[in-house]
Parts: sequence; C-alpha cells; structure tokens
Amino acid sequence: MNGRFPFQVGPNRAGTALGIIRLGGHREGTETGWECAAREAYEEASLQITALKPPATYWYETSAADSPARFLEKWPENGINPILIGRHLNRNHMTPIYLAVSQDNPVPANETKGLLLLTPTDISKIIAKPITLKQYLQAGGKAVIHENLPMNGRLEPFPHLKLLHWVLRQHPDLAK
Repeated sequence: MNGRFPFQVGPNRAGTALGIIRLGGHREGTETGWECAAREAYEEASLQITALKPPATYWYETSAADSPARFLEKWPENGINPILIGRHLNRNHMTPIYLAVSQDNPVPANETKGLLLLTPTDISKIIAKPITLKQYLQAGGKAVIHENLPMNGRLEPFPHLKLLHWVLRQHPDLAK
C-alpha cells in the first residue's frame, strides 16, 4: 500500500484514548497463522494480501519490556514465515505476525471504527509523543474513518505498533 501500514483505530476499553491496533484476530478451525491473518485483513479492511518473505523472524514475550530477539528455530507451519512471533507467558501459545502487501484500497468493516494508513514517519511521531487524531490528519496523515471518532482523541499506540516501529528501525527498507 505505497509504503503505508494499515492499523485499526478506535476508542480503547476505558474510553480515554483512541487505540491503534493491528489487523488480526483468532484462528478459526484448523487455519494456519497465515490463513488467519489473510482472512482477518479481508474481514476488517477489505484487503486481499500477499505474503512477503521477512528479512528475519523475531520473537518477543508479551510481558517483557526487552526488544525482540531473533527466532532461530524452524517455524512449524510450512510455507510462510512470520516477521514477529509473540509468546504469551500467561497462555501457552504464540501469535505470529506476518509481513504482507496489498494493492487494494482499504475499506473499514462495520465493526472497524477506522483505519490509519501509517508511514514509518507517522509511526515514529505517534510513538515519540502524544498526538491527537486531528493533529495526525493535519500533519498529512491518511485515514479511512467508518464511524465518528473524537478528533481530539489522543492516539494510543498499542504494542504491535511499537513492535513495528522497532522492526522498521532494524530493516528500514521494508517500507518501500
């Protein structure tokens, strides 16, 4: 999507900010991680995605503040390797996050309040200091809003956006 990364935006559970979260969800039936990611991207943003081979695969623990570490084992699902693997310490499973591309224009699904189409520069700004949705848009940020969102709502980066920021610092060529 022209060097942009689609992320969902909507009120956080407390209603105090606009959370920025990845497209994704839970596996259905016998889906692989990739099949789940592709289905969720389509369901949440009408994006048909094509997997890209990541330059490396990293893993992180969801409760740790450390930077991700290189994942050196063989990924158990054949074919498509994730770029990130989250290990949930309180749940005995891992969540893969894939690198993909789409030529489609994103369209938020009914349950998706809006989509931010983030460049690496946008991500850095959002991570660096608090900004509102209005400030993001006034600075040239792109969004597709499905529902009224408070323009003065503070954008709150959830962990996956912070992880993408870390990955892009390691591999800046991924945004091209």
